[in-house]
Amino acid sequence: MQTRTLIGIGLAALSGIGFGAGGIAAQYLFTYCRFTPLDLVSIRLFGAGLILLLAYGIATRRNFFRDIFRNLRNIGAILVFGLGLLLLQLTFFVSIEKSNAGTASLMVGFVPLMILFWLAVREKRPVTGTEYVCLALAVTGVVLLVTRGDFTSLNFTVAGVVWGLISAGFQAFCTLQPKKVTGRIGVVPVLGCGLLLGGLLGFIVHPPFHMDVDWTPAAIGNYVFIVLVASVLAYYSLLKSMEYVSASVTGLLSSFEPLTAVVLTVIVFHVPFNAWEITGAACVILNMVLLALQDRKKE
Repeated sequence: MQTRTLIGIGLAALSGIGFGAGGIAAQYLFTYCRFTPLDLVSIRLFGAGLILLLAYGIATRRNFFRDIFRNLRNIGAILVFGLGLLLLQLTFFVSIEKSNAGTASLMVGFVPLMILFWLAVREKRPVTGTEYVCLALAVTGVVLLVTRGDFTSLNFTVAGVVWGLISAGFQAFCTLQPKKVTGRIGVVPVLGCGLLLGGLLGFIVHPPFHMDVDWTPAAIGNYVFIVLVASVLAYYSLLKSMEYVSASVTGLLSSFEPLTAVVLTVIVFHVPFNAWEITGAACVILNMVLLALQDRKKE
């Protein structure tokens, strides 16, 4: 295997692990430090956006703000993207609060499906057999996660699953919406500005001085981890990996996010996953793998 391919695989896997571990850090803040999703989402987005833009500006010495303000369409697109990121992260954190990081991260498996079905409708093309199989796997996985194998009643994780699916919808939107503006300006400036604006929009709704949380050393450590590792490093690794390997390989390795979150949820929080839930998780991850393999054939 070529060195470039190994580097790309490593970066894509690191991205998935970073995102998955970030969910665990968020769950710790909700469980032990009195954080709410609204408390965390704004300071996460603002901190990550600020650091990403500073690092990019220092590394490239490029005045990307001039490119942004040159066109009103750019400003409008980035504002919409920032709002989308805010809603994406907020609903994801609510899903963690209502269930756990493992369940919330597993709903990410619906993002490729949502994008594929939306593109199929827009492009008026038939849905493939593989896509129908993936839909069946994803739905089966969610049903098993919600019911835990007991089909006579629903447990309380149903709220976490619903919020996770809403978050997946916003993630699909944030994947498709900024494509034109990133083509004009670049991915990193748009992502950094979107994160920063999302944080500022969150501050309007919930100012940081209204936070009533416990800033213990552990809380500070988890917040720094979420910003630096689960945001800046994870996003950078994801974008950088695409320079070395195809998008299908990157998509294939995105399954590391739910896998990491599920494993760490069991280890860190001692949350038991029964055989039905493990089967459900496997169905969701298999759906992601099959979709990535289908994209690879197209390439």
